Amino acid sequence: MNHKIEITKYVADQMGLATDDRTIRRLVATWWQNTRKKDHGGMRLTEKGFECLSEHIKSHKVRFQEEFYYTNQLVIWLDHFIDCPWYLTNKEIFVFDDKMAIQLVLFSGNIEKFSRAKANSLKIS
Repeated sequence: MNHKIEITKYVADQMGLATDDRTIRRLVATWWQNTRKKDHGGMRLTEKGFECLSEHIKSHKVRFQEEFYYTNQLVIWLDHFIDCPWYLTNKEIFVFDDKMAIQLVLFSGNIEKFSRAKANSLKIS
């Protein structure tokens, strides 16, 4: 089963919503930026999805050193490299995984550096 669908069903159940296929498809379209089924990544949340998940699942906020404006390429990289639900603003990124939060903190919240390092590690392997 797709990870997004599992998470959506869990949160919907916690919220007391129906978990039938039709409702879950509607919630997936509302809560996730990328609704395609992917083996890895594709876990970026919409604002509504972030609000719903953060009520029932622990999230970690990683602040950026300074406010910045992200590019489409950066979002694509993050979408590929972050394998847990995440939500991005101009000032911070929220992730729902302890290990991913630590990795981002080690890069001092510099997600551009983080993305480049992940991309370079793929080229080496």
